[in-house]
Amino acid sequence: MTKVDYLNTATDLRRIAFWLAKNQDEKKPLISRFYANAWKNREVKKVLKHFKAEFDPKTVLNRKDRLFLAEQLLVSSNRLQNIGLG
Repeated sequence: MTKVDYLNTATDLRRIAFWLAKNQDEKKPLISRFYANAWKNREVKKVLKHFKAEFDPKTVLNRKDRLFLAEQLLVSSNRLQNIGLG
């Protein structure tokens, strides 16, 4: 993955976190697509697992820990951004 790819993935995770925090149900298809694209990469998957940011995009908006998950996505995004800038 290039540095730009890491930065783009970090941006996608921040978008997902925002939509989760706002409980925007209409964004479910985008959440699924962005998360699936991020999950494909081994390094990104490792970061998401480390920060416990694993979820099923179909049921994520119905979870009680939705805000915690949004926070974990932001932390994961920050880590990926640091990798991309480093």
